[in-house]
Amino acid sequence: MEQSFEEIVQFIQSRNVIQLGLENMKGFLTEIGNPHHKLKIIHIAGTNGKGSTLNFIREMLMGANYQVGTFTTPAVLSYEEQISKNKQPITKDEFTGVFQQLTPFRKRFEKREQVVLTEFECLTAMMFYYFANVQPVDFVLVETGMGGRLDATNVSLPLLTVITNIGMDHTQLLGKTKEEIALEKAGIIKPGVPLITTEEDERLLALFEKKTEQNKAKLYAYKENFSIETCKSTEAGLQMFSFISPFCKLGNLEISMLGEHQLKNASLALMVIDYLKTYQALIITEEEIRQALKHAAWIGRFEKLSESPLVYIDGAHNNEGIKALANILQKQFTEKKISVLFAATKEKEIESMLTPLYDVVHEISFTSFDFSRAARAIDLYEQSSFTNKKLTGDWRSEIKNKLSALSEDDLFLITGSLYFIAQVRAYVLQIE
Repeated sequence: MEQSFEEIVQFIQSRNVIQLGLENMKGFLTEIGNPHHKLKIIHIAGTNGKGSTLNFIREMLMGANYQVGTFTTPAVLSYEEQISKNKQPITKDEFTGVFQQLTPFRKRFEKREQVVLTEFECLTAMMFYYFANVQPVDFVLVETGMGGRLDATNVSLPLLTVITNIGMDHTQLLGKTKEEIALEKAGIIKPGVPLITTEEDERLLALFEKKTEQNKAKLYAYKENFSIETCKSTEAGLQMFSFISPFCKLGNLEISMLGEHQLKNASLALMVIDYLKTYQALIITEEEIRQALKHAAWIGRFEKLSESPLVYIDGAHNNEGIKALANILQKQFTEKKISVLFAATKEKEIESMLTPLYDVVHEISFTSFDFSRAARAIDLYEQSSFTNKKLTGDWRSEIKNKLSALSEDDLFLITGSLYFIAQVRAYVLQIE
């Protein structure tokens, strides 16, 4: 009996466990004809900024009329958006069709090897198959799920590898130091495949240099091989900057996404495009680049949901993300009284994570949400030393109450786990 889309999603999500390793992935991809070997892949790893960087690259490629596939996690708007072509999610019928086509192969493989493919492994295999056999594209931009070396996406020979930065996240699986985590991320580096990175820590760059040398691969590092300068804000609220690389210089570029970290993400994306133009015969004009950067936006990353009252959401789910968020608030919203609604997953170290916000915000409300790995609100509350804090049992009621009570001097910020932000975004837009 054929399953519905909803039944298939429920089945896949029942396998939501973290299982690092490539053997199952390689074996199953061989079972279905190695679809990933047919694709031109740009592989993106990093603690923060993967999604924004991917989005900048996608906007520029699409602006030049290329067909672009993307693989991003977790979902924000809909489950199927994780596999998208030209920003359009795989349809429910296509998702169902791909799953059903692969089901006999999966059952045979799992029975023979005595293994169970995880949710992420299932989605990764479906993504490769979809772009190779159902909706062919010119490029596929692939985010790692966690780490790099043992991530299920790390099975192909890409055109380029990209590492945004290294931060202290998922330490229970990736390592207790930045050096250990960097080695895991550097596991995506392949023989002869260039690495482009905006990581600035000299110790970590030394690890990347060693790894690229071992693989006879070129390294393009931020501030060494490409950079930005003359950054300023425009009257329209955009960020303006110039980009310099070994191949070109572009002045007065504009992006609408706020924060210094987004300037770095944009420069990383520009270096990717520059490389593809120089070595892969990519055809794109300067005007296409400018327009794409200016209009690029990324759902759930310091996204304004309401102007009056002023409400933002941001998937700042680790130390580096919160630091970047605090930086935006300090520079852009000094006149606002900021209240925060926060939820996270269980493995986070809340006190060190939230400290950058303590001098910036007025109040923090801790809550929980419907997710298997969500932390309890009371645990978050007790871990935080912030003075003006409170417990919120029902985040929906808290949002409703806040929206009715906010004044023009207030800013309501909802942040934390991307899984939480996905639920919040759908709810706020529904009641607006």
